[in-house]
Amino acid sequence: MKRLHLVSGLAVAVLVAACGATSGGGTPSNSYAGKTIKIGAILSITGAGSVYGPQSWNGAALAVKQINSSGGILGAQIALTKNDDASDKAQSTQLAQKLIQQELDLALLGPTLSNSAVGVHPLAESLRTPILAVSTTGIHIVPDCNFPATTPCKYVFRDSLGEQTAIPDNIKSFAADASPKTGVLLVAQDDKFSSDGGKIVQDTVGQYNINLLATIKFNKAEADLSPYVTQAVQKKPDVIFITSLGGIPAKIMTEARKQGFAGQFLGGNGFNTATVSAQAAAAGKGARSASAWYIGNTFASNKEFVDAYKAEYSKDPDQFGAQGYTAIKILENAAKRANLTFTDLAGDRDKLQKAMESVNIQTPLGPFQFTADHDVKQTVWVIAMDGNGGFTLVHEIKQS
Repeated sequence: MKRLHLVSGLAVAVLVAACGATSGGGTPSNSYAGKTIKIGAILSITGAGSVYGPQSWNGAALAVKQINSSGGILGAQIALTKNDDASDKAQSTQLAQKLIQQELDLALLGPTLSNSAVGVHPLAESLRTPILAVSTTGIHIVPDCNFPATTPCKYVFRDSLGEQTAIPDNIKSFAADASPKTGVLLVAQDDKFSSDGGKIVQDTVGQYNINLLATIKFNKAEADLSPYVTQAVQKKPDVIFITSLGGIPAKIMTEARKQGFAGQFLGGNGFNTATVSAQAAAAGKGARSASAWYIGNTFASNKEFVDAYKAEYSKDPDQFGAQGYTAIKILENAAKRANLTFTDLAGDRDKLQKAMESVNIQTPLGPFQFTADHDVKQTVWVIAMDGNGGFTLVHEIKQS
């Protein structure tokens, strides 16, 4: 297991004067001086989720660097660790247990994949440790991390747009634009994120009078997907729906175009990274998905993030970078208001959890709050691959 440690800036001990400066909420602005806030990020730096995990890390690390260099959180420095779960559920759970019980982290980010979250999130819940999902978008993430149990999970949050919102919004907007009549679904059956997305497609298309001609299942590790693509293309659908991870959507699009398919590709969050758009290249032009973020948004909280990310990494951010960055800003805001003691870890975790529920901040994702179920409450951006590794904005959908 790979584990790297990041502490940006220097922790400077400051004596708090009785009448010292205060932050916006009336809390002394240096009341955490000399302390360290430990956060563990469990991400897929390698393996199937590696097209997403490094971007999440970059965004989170950028936010930590900015906060620490500006004096930290009420004087406390953030210590963020990178923990690679190699896209493996068992390894992800093992890391979470170590970070919570041995490293004594205040909170966790991740994991990257929904397949791993079903092991990690119930563990964090049982150990009463706040965990913020920065990319997991499958079913039964929040509030029901212990599904089929019905008791809501209190310590699990996510700032990643769930497929139960993203896929239906994407289908609805395309149906309004083009009135498709038929579709075929290609779904990786051996991955939670992918199979959850496939179920959502199946449950949604009928609402928009789209006849699903076939559901074609495959395994994500298969080297040759062309036989499955052939089955789909031979149905002559208006739309091919793809629910899968990593580079698989790009492989399917490329093969489908080779076989003469000229229709529309629709997918979920698996599409929403420049890596997949670049892999698909011209074959993916026009492929639509619904995203938590759009790079071209000009409001200040996004423009400042995009400019800073480019300056730090010499490349554009993507949705996963934006969500990683936003996660740290959420924890910063909550920690400022939580009145942490740094002597009672269990109590501080409870305080942070409570403060997270009332976060209301401006982020690269737009104005951000959590719903009562700890899910995202934000605008949805329907985007299309531009054929050159980027995206164009198609629709903006505000959530009620």
